[in-house]
Parts: sequence; structure tokens; C-alpha cells
Amino acid sequence: MNTSIQEPSPLASASYAALRYEGLPPPRARAALGLAPQTATRLERLFQARPGGGADPMKPRFARHAAHVRSALAQGGFPALPERRR
Repeated sequence: MNTSIQEPSPLASASYAALRYEGLPPPRARAALGLAPQTATRLERLFQARPGGGADPMKPRFARHAAHVRSALAQGGFPALPERRR
């Protein structure tokens, strides 16, 4: 029985990252590539790891800008569009 952990191929890693940057959540990226759960978990860990511990690449930039949100809320908040009626 082979119990060694196999490294994901560079092609699988690049394909996984491309799908994640396109907005696919981890379970759908795993299914699209037909990856084993353990492999997908490793690829997600690699995808989230950034030199210097930078911000999550999948989080919108405005969501990382707490000072901007505080400033907008202090000025009355963000505009809301009325619900569109048909």
C-alpha cells in the first residue's frame, strides 16, 4: 500500500488557481477538475498562501478597506437603490 502524499501537478495547480480567480468556489473547482478531496484541500491551501501573508485574493478590495467603510458610514452610509418593481 502506497501511503506517500503525491504533489499536485503544476498543471492542476495552475488550473485550480485559474478557476478560483474566475470566482468558482473551492467545491466547484474541485469538481470541474475531478480532483480528490485531499488534493483540492492542498491546492486551496496553496492558493490562499501568499508571500508576506497578504490579503485574501478572493475578497473584494473594498471589503478589506475598513477605514473607507467607517468613513462612508460616518457620512450617512452607502446609497441604496430602490427595489425594481415589475
